[in-house]
Amino acid sequence: MEILCNSYSQKHKVINKWKIDQIIPFIESSENSDERTVKLVSPYFTINDETKSSWHLDLRRLEEKGWLSLFLFRNDGNDKVRIRFSLFILDNKNERKFFKTSCHHRDFSEGRGNLKFLEIKQLLDNKDDFLPNNALTVCAELTVYDDYKSFATEFLLQTPQRHMTDDFKELYDSKSNSDVILVVGNEKFKAHKLILSTRSPVFSAMFTHEMKENRESGVTIPDIDPEIFNKMLEFIYTDEINNLDADAAYLLEAADKYQLLNLKSLCEESLSKSCSIDNAIKLMILADLHNANQLLEFIFEFMIKKYQRYY
Repeated sequence: MEILCNSYSQKHKVINKWKIDQIIPFIESSENSDERTVKLVSPYFTINDETKSSWHLDLRRLEEKGWLSLFLFRNDGNDKVRIRFSLFILDNKNERKFFKTSCHHRDFSEGRGNLKFLEIKQLLDNKDDFLPNNALTVCAELTVYDDYKSFATEFLLQTPQRHMTDDFKELYDSKSNSDVILVVGNEKFKAHKLILSTRSPVFSAMFTHEMKENRESGVTIPDIDPEIFNKMLEFIYTDEINNLDADAAYLLEAADKYQLLNLKSLCEESLSKSCSIDNAIKLMILADLHNANQLLEFIFEFMIKKYQRYY
């Protein structure tokens, strides 16, 4: 008999994105202010219902001009907490910039962060990259670790079984036993009729009725970019997609055309995060064109709130 002893600590993770509109006027006015500290405070956020503690970010211009400081604060609780956190901003390509990380095990009665987080000159000189649409997106990736718990078992834990998604990912990569070729532009993609038909009602109709596509091994797919189609095909097989935000608008069109409801919902969520005063009308037209009702409702609410703010 073997006894397996384990000590484990459960972790809770959240990425909080704080979008600050009209940031350039704030920076310019704070630089000319006589106050020792000019700051903005983010809305409170929590990890989950279990931890019960809430947090917020504090962006400020301190006495030393030329820099913006960023701190993470805990709003309640005096007990010590073990955390790891990273502070960064998102640029116009949704990539992380000025990434800084730290680990702490303390009561967090004071904020933790960086006095010289962002150099104002560098920020303004590269505002097209770092301040798209005059907005600064500040992020905190926070992981809170529970106290350690220990247990012992009198048997060895079994190795986790292979999941179905692993098999479909392998099938997607290998294209083994494929029975149809999809021609998109100048590129060809090998695929499996059964999987396409199961995932998409459009492909199902294409392959189950007496259509030309059902009689031939090659199917021409019009009006879609090969790169976008490749991403859609990957989602059909794996239910996952890489770098969705970059091509969300094009993938929304493809998802609507082939009735991939899960992908369509993910695209709507992604596009809603990028909604701003400058692109709201464009997104509204896109949402209406492709029956993206969730995105359309979000844009209506967004515009109403903006209208009330200005009037």
